[in-house]
Amino acid sequence: MNLLAGLEKFGLSTNGELDITKDDKGSQKQQAAENKEAEKVLKESDFLLEKVVQCPVCDRKFKTLTVKTGKAKRLEPDEDLRPKFQGVDTIKYDVFSCPFCGYSATQKDFEHLSSTQIKWIKEGVSANFKTTKDVSYPEYTYDQAVDRFKLALVCAMTKKAKLSEKSYLCLKIAWLRRTQYELTLDDTPEALNDRKNIKAEWDGFYKQAYEGFVKASETETPPFAGIDTNTLDFMLANMAMYFKDYGTASKLVSRLLTSSGTPSRIKDKCFDMKEAIVAEVKRQKAESAKKV
Repeated sequence: MNLLAGLEKFGLSTNGELDITKDDKGSQKQQAAENKEAEKVLKESDFLLEKVVQCPVCDRKFKTLTVKTGKAKRLEPDEDLRPKFQGVDTIKYDVFSCPFCGYSATQKDFEHLSSTQIKWIKEGVSANFKTTKDVSYPEYTYDQAVDRFKLALVCAMTKKAKLSEKSYLCLKIAWLRRTQYELTLDDTPEALNDRKNIKAEWDGFYKQAYEGFVKASETETPPFAGIDTNTLDFMLANMAMYFKDYGTASKLVSRLLTSSGTPSRIKDKCFDMKEAIVAEVKRQKAESAKKV
């Protein structure tokens, strides 16, 4: 008996016996194969390659991990524009760090040093730096990545880098700690203590980045560490929301909404943020009224 009889009027072929278990078995096998392939793709080391870099300060060559170009699939970023990719945290690999003299910087800034800055790095960092082994790793842990960024921050301060560059380094450290915090799920006393310390660093560096970018936007000309004005304003508005600085957030959102240069996708998010700010301010006023 053709149980699907009657579907011919829709142009569908209904020949043959109906056996829904055959399709189910096939789909299960296909899904299992797809899951297995997905697991293989999401392995972080598959996105990385080892690169040999020459240090502009001590002239020695060392190995470092970097993300393969075009390998990682971009995902929707966080509200404060922290970039996300499937299978790999690209921020972990953004710093080149010389194990011999300590000079560290983001990939785009690593080779850009004046002779005076090299002198400052040698005197302020390399003179006291304890040489480490040039070891190969399959991938960097979050603690290793943060250490590299902290060295880059010290080097940035030593070479008298722009405030926006130092702010961006602080922001990336905060992003790394935030992700690490979200991934630390154990409830052992040791893990909870680690999580507390990670959160403290996340907040501390996030605050440094926020205050630094606010000042940089007033004293520097764009772009700010490669960030255009509208993007920075949107990022700062989200950071202001995190710190409950609703006055600053409201000003930044208003500026973005009235600017003809603001992309429509950012304006759409600004409308949502404006509603959230108004609702939060009303809530705070209501709470204050109850206390009177």
